[in-house]
Order: sequence, then structure tokens, then C-alpha cells
Amino acid sequence: MTGALNGIAFASALVLGGLLAGYVAPEPEAAPEPGARSIEDAGGHAVPVRRYERIASASTIADQVLAEIAEPSRVATIAAHTRRIARAPWRYEGKAELQRLDDREAILALDPDLVVASGFADPGQVARLRRAGLEVFDLGAMHGLESLLDDIRTLGALIDEPERGEQLASRFERRFRRVAAHLAPEDRARAVYVGAFGDRLYGGSRGTSYGDVLRAAGVIDVAAEHGFEGWPAYRAEELLAMDPPWIVTADERAETLCRYPGLANLRACEEGRLVGVPENIVTDPGLGMLDAAEIIHARLYGDTLTR
Repeated sequence: MTGALNGIAFASALVLGGLLAGYVAPEPEAAPEPGARSIEDAGGHAVPVRRYERIASASTIADQVLAEIAEPSRVATIAAHTRRIARAPWRYEGKAELQRLDDREAILALDPDLVVASGFADPGQVARLRRAGLEVFDLGAMHGLESLLDDIRTLGALIDEPERGEQLASRFERRFRRVAAHLAPEDRARAVYVGAFGDRLYGGSRGTSYGDVLRAAGVIDVAAEHGFEGWPAYRAEELLAMDPPWIVTADERAETLCRYPGLANLRACEEGRLVGVPENIVTDPGLGMLDAAEIIHARLYGDTLTR
């Protein structure tokens, strides 16, 4: 599934995630029980279910979901990064931006009845807001489709709109799984997602939105086949060992990625087999996952492929 997130911080977090040893994708949290009057957040804190009317969001995931299931008047603020990555920024017109969770006085001045945070939130900042008397719900970390669907249903239940949340989650999952449902396994392209941050290369494989987007687009994730999970930080020799026929990356990196030391010898680089996706879409672990899957599918299967 991000609080006060910016592009650099997000890329840094992905690189850091790749450096963590022994990554294991977490089991999805159970959806809230129908009729529950409180819901535990990612930290185990119980937050009451009610029709919140002044929601202060510090999560781009929450911003996207609330724009679909809640009246605009019920959302007091959006996360600072949301407008910059939004595919339809006019949906957030007139909304104040919540810059930082540590600016307690500014948040209190908004008089919110609910603050929504996510995996990038500092637990200490969340605790201070709760001590100040605010209800804070931490959505937790983002790990692809299942955590997104859980977040949608959880937010719907939390703000007392469970039917809207369920409808959005079901509609999104149905469309997401339908993108490449017509492709037989033997007709699927083989690819790796590679991003760049400074002089570092990172990926996104099993247990992330990147891995789920590749699969939904009809792509066999070569990194997952080679045992990579989460957000690995790649060395050039690791990519050369995988030698994927295709590389998926951000549009902004497609022309320069193969200039990184050692990558020119990759088959995908030699044959010009890079699929670029707008960065604000391919890095979106929220509702943009569907757009990313559709773009990758269209750009791959509009051509004759060698798999």
C-alpha cells in the first residue's frame, strides 16, 4: 500500500527493502468482520467504526480509496504526495495537503475526527497524535494486490461504508485479474522489473505491487523464478545471470537504463526490449496497479514477441 511520501523517499525505501535479508511476504490481514464496531489497525490498535466526517489522510492509498467511496466533504486533507502522482489531480482540487505526521499542532488545528497513516508512518508520531486525543488508523505496509484489497475493505468498514468498500474491492480485483486472463501460460512474455535510484538498481518481485502487476499483465516474473522476493537491490551480474528477454521500467528510465555499467550485454538491452510505464503509475501500489498492468499488457502484446 504512504504517509507524506515523495518519490525519492519511496525509491529509497524500495532499495532499503531489497537490502533486508530473509524477506518473507506477510500473510494478508483478515478482512473486518461484518458489523464490527471497532477495527484493529496494523499495529493492533482498535479504532471505532463510525461515519467519520473530517478525515485527515497521510496515505496516498487512503486518498485514492476515499475518493471512490466517501463524499468529498468528509475528507479534510490528502497526503502531500498524492496530487503529484495522481492520474486525475482535479479529484483533489481544494483539498489541503498533510505534509508531516510530526506537525501535531497543524493536524490538531484541522480538528480531524480520524487520521489515516500507513507503513511509512513513524510509530512514535502516531502515538503522540493518539495521546493528543486523535483517532489514528495505521494501514500498515504495502505488499501488492492482497494488501490493497484488504485496505479498501478495511477503510470502507472503518468509515461505516462497508458496501462501498466491498464493491470497489471486488470491481478492482475482477478487472485486475481479467487483464491477461485470455493468455495461455506458453504465450506469456518473460520479464523483470528494474528501477534505478542514483547509481543503484532495484527490483520488485513476489510480495510487492510490482510482482502482482507483472503477473496481471500476463508476464512471467523471471526474478521470482530466480528466488527473488520483495524489493531486491540488484547487482549487474545478477541481472546478467537472469538475462530476461524483457525489462519493465519507468518511462523516464527506459532510454538510460541500459547505460548502467554491465547492462549493455543484457539480451533485453541488445534487442531494445524495454517496456516503459509512466513513473507515477508503475510505482503506485494503489489503484494505479490496474493502469500499470493494462499499459504493460498493451505494450507487450501489441508486438510480435520472442519468449
